[in-house]
Amino acid sequence: MLPNSSDPHPELWDDAIRTAVGTPDKDSIIIAHSLGCLAVLRYLRSLTDPWRLGTLVLVSGFMEPLPALPELDAYIGKGCDVTCLEGRVGRTTAILSDNEPYVPPTHTERLADLVGASLQVIHGAGHFLADDGVTALPEVSESILA
Repeated sequence: MLPNSSDPHPELWDDAIRTAVGTPDKDSIIIAHSLGCLAVLRYLRSLTDPWRLGTLVLVSGFMEPLPALPELDAYIGKGCDVTCLEGRVGRTTAILSDNEPYVPPTHTERLADLVGASLQVIHGAGHFLADDGVTALPEVSESILA
């Protein structure tokens, strides 16, 4: 969980991710959702020590402004340079819903291309929230165990 998710503060989010993740290793698994995907990618980019990450799962991820949520534009900015991921992540999966109300599927598709992720499309999952009827996402476990 990231503090004040509707009003992101980079320093607070970086601290929360640093506390939860530290320096990842080949056995580490990171699962991020929505704006948290960008936050995690920025955190990984900031690491100076040698690191590897076993698995990265990005659910409804994006790195460009969202037409439905312009209030996040300042945090999103120009996204993130993800070239730091090359050769450092064992497996990357991006998951999107075909009826996503906030993140255009093309945004998640572009993110998947940028990070070299396999892409999974889930039918009717909205933004993967309990309000959308999503209380479990077995596809995440499946992508980790595959």
